[in-house]
Amino acid sequence: MTGLVGRVALGVAGMSLGPRDRSEDLVTIRGGIAAGLAIVDTARAYAPRADTPLYGEELAAEATRGTGVIVGTKGGHSRTSATTWDADLSAQRIRSDVETSLRVFGDECLDLYYLHRVDLCEELLEEGFSTLASLRDEGKVARIGLSNVTVATLERAAAVAGIDAVQNLHSALGRESAEVLAWCEANDVPFFAYSPLRNSGADTAPQLAAIAESRGVSLQRLHLRALLASSPVLWVVSGATRRLTVLDSLAAESEPWDEVLQDAYTADLARRFR
Repeated sequence: MTGLVGRVALGVAGMSLGPRDRSEDLVTIRGGIAAGLAIVDTARAYAPRADTPLYGEELAAEATRGTGVIVGTKGGHSRTSATTWDADLSAQRIRSDVETSLRVFGDECLDLYYLHRVDLCEELLEEGFSTLASLRDEGKVARIGLSNVTVATLERAAAVAGIDAVQNLHSALGRESAEVLAWCEANDVPFFAYSPLRNSGADTAPQLAAIAESRGVSLQRLHLRALLASSPVLWVVSGATRRLTVLDSLAAESEPWDEVLQDAYTADLARRFR
């Protein structure tokens, strides 16, 4: 996919799913943009309440308007109550969600749009993805992707239309979507890893933690860097919610990676999966 610069994206789920200070979150996102953040990730499902269904998209739109930052958003999944979300990949729903997102962002064309919880609505995968492909052909979406998928569902989608991006859970120490990442590498499809720091404390990565302390950098930064080093098609979606942690996440892209770090990361992985 052309036009994707910067391999650290900022996801706004953590700023959108519960009570937050919106003005502070806008400052945080804009601070990241000033420091080089080039991709922001959001979704229709990112809302603190059912009566604020567009909160996550509206936050991303306000923070990025006029900046040229790429925004990835998602549809077919939204909050229906304090504790429930729906999943609907029907043609009518996907087209409606895209049209709503276009109004929120005030654009004629969305940068990147995913089918969100594919795993919860696999029976409508082909219908939903063919609709997204049509919207791409109509110029309403520049890039189309899928989130929460398996290799099997990717193969089904690829038979319908070209895939521009995939987003799945994939952490430095969990490697939860290793097979999906391998598929993306084989097919040259950008893979966005969400929750990249899941289970990434010093107790689970003692080798890398020791190096982080000796070099004066955060363990979280080294875990993000380890993921970036693991594949040329991998982007990380940072869930940082404070300005300093956003900046630390962005620094992962330029953090030096050497044989000592790779050996430590490999040892921590082996310890995790023994």
